[in-house]
Amino acid sequence: MFLGVDIGTTGLKTCLVDREGRVIRKAYRKLRTYGLDQNKRELNPQEIFAGVLETIQEAAAGLGSQVELITVSSLGEAIVPVDKTGQPLMNSMIGTDPRGSEELAWIKGLFPPEELTRITGLNLSSIYSLNKIMYLKRNEPSIFEHTWKFFCIADYVLYMLTGAACMDYSLASRTMAFDFNEYKWSEKILGACGVSAELLPTPVPCGTVVGTLHRELAQELGLPPETKAAVGGHDHIFNAIGSGAVTPGVCSNAVGTTEGFTAYLGQQRLDTKTIAENNISCQPFVLPNTFNTVAWHNTAGALLNWFAATFFAGWPQQDVPKILNDMNAACKREPSRLMVLPHFAGSTTKHMDERAKGAILGLTVFSTKEEIYKALLEGSTYELMMIFQALLTAGVQMDRIVVSGGGSNSPVWLQTKADVLGRPITRVACAETGAVGSAILAAVNCGHYKSLAEAAEAMVEYGETIEPDQKYHALHLERFEEYQTLYERLRPLNHLLAD
Repeated sequence: MFLGVDIGTTGLKTCLVDREGRVIRKAYRKLRTYGLDQNKRELNPQEIFAGVLETIQEAAAGLGSQVELITVSSLGEAIVPVDKTGQPLMNSMIGTDPRGSEELAWIKGLFPPEELTRITGLNLSSIYSLNKIMYLKRNEPSIFEHTWKFFCIADYVLYMLTGAACMDYSLASRTMAFDFNEYKWSEKILGACGVSAELLPTPVPCGTVVGTLHRELAQELGLPPETKAAVGGHDHIFNAIGSGAVTPGVCSNAVGTTEGFTAYLGQQRLDTKTIAENNISCQPFVLPNTFNTVAWHNTAGALLNWFAATFFAGWPQQDVPKILNDMNAACKREPSRLMVLPHFAGSTTKHMDERAKGAILGLTVFSTKEEIYKALLEGSTYELMMIFQALLTAGVQMDRIVVSGGGSNSPVWLQTKADVLGRPITRVACAETGAVGSAILAAVNCGHYKSLAEAAEAMVEYGETIEPDQKYHALHLERFEEYQTLYERLRPLNHLLAD
């Protein structure tokens, strides 16, 4: 069996998964975001690691002797500066933290944007790690000077578990300092920024076994001392693997705090012009010399969390699922009379604007919370439609859409998604796709399957397929035409409010 640790923006989970892809046991811990009152977005690394240890112990209790391998995946971009003793010097700045936007402008002054994209495979944005590192260098020199390594979250956890300072290619590619053509840190970019490559972990292929757990940790967690750990990667990729999106044409739609598409490209590498024009990225996949694209927006489940916290303030956290189920039951089939621009945490694909703000349009004194809820689902899905069209324009093959994550549990949301996109939507039977993806890769690495495709075929089970209703697809397309104009119409005012 395998342990998959999956660390997201709002929570982390560890799942014990067998060789057939069955989740035997799982454990979850919620994560707190710090600094929101100061327009910052931070996670506490010590809280993350404590949560990892607790969930490993809980998920593996009584079955630790059967664990073959632990793999850790996480959100991308977030940095964890640590000193020579391995102690974090500050909270982790996550990608949506606005710090780093001025540094991006400065970096773009050093290179033509097309050169940065050619080297990194990235659409340029302030979310990437290098911008945060440069922010610290320019504004927090003491932290920068005392930093031994700038980790991302998955490799920080792996370091704490094993002592190995490694980062997989997929997370490295989210830093804007990695040459995805040569699979190494870019001397050109780092040299121009005055950042030594020694400050970054060693880049290695995803799934590389980097060592065994510290003996005392293994004993504490109830695991054998020879338990191995492997470097994981970007959580979007592991969700894709756990959805069976390991061949061209199968596209993963993971719906958690954020939402996006991850599509396997095979050996196709998106060119610089395509990346820039469509504001998408191209990054290394877990197989040698293969690539994928990841494009997302920041507020899917985050919108529903905001809705529950705002309209049901004071209710216990454990009641949130019931609240959302009641809202689903109250939703009408017709589109809402309201329209939502879901940029409540800035905009990513397609506009890449961290100063963007959300909006709820059409409110009257007769508007109900049920209408607002339905409009939030629709606005999030219209934003997904923007990404969908950008990927199609980029020539990405999207024959089958497989949805996973917490948002896949809402039948109203799934039907809205099918109606807006005009495509069938297939649910994954097991929502824990990040952990299943880790287990699939681990099963291949341990020799139980010959290939990723063979392992996915055996270990991924699908649920129902939701067909689009062409009547409502036509109605949503009319509204989508208007939706596409909202960002440009509201940008001057939203930027004024951001200042």
